[in-house]
Amino acid sequence: MRNGIHDFRAERTYLVDFGNKRSKRAVLAALGEGLKLPSHYGSNFDALADCLMDGDWARQDTITIVLAGSTAAARALKEDWETLAEIFEEACQWWAERGRKFHVLLC
Repeated sequence: MRNGIHDFRAERTYLVDFGNKRSKRAVLAALGEGLKLPSHYGSNFDALADCLMDGDWARQDTITIVLAGSTAAARALKEDWETLAEIFEEACQWWAERGRKFHVLLC
């Protein structure tokens, strides 16, 4: 992304606030809520991966996910954070192969 104004109105942007979420269960619940995942989301890593790579969930050409409070959550989750990062990286690649943009912002 270059310096300048980025107009997020043309894309679907989701905000997930990890706030004081310091357990895998709490982080997965925050993801389900913040990403507005379908009711069949099972609050586990496999279900998250399935939902992120589902065309019915991601209908826009560009998806941006903002993960607020990611530093503290990563510190608390350790290996589980690495798994979560791998899932998001896999989703980014999956959507790129389909000609669509999928961004995850850590803040």
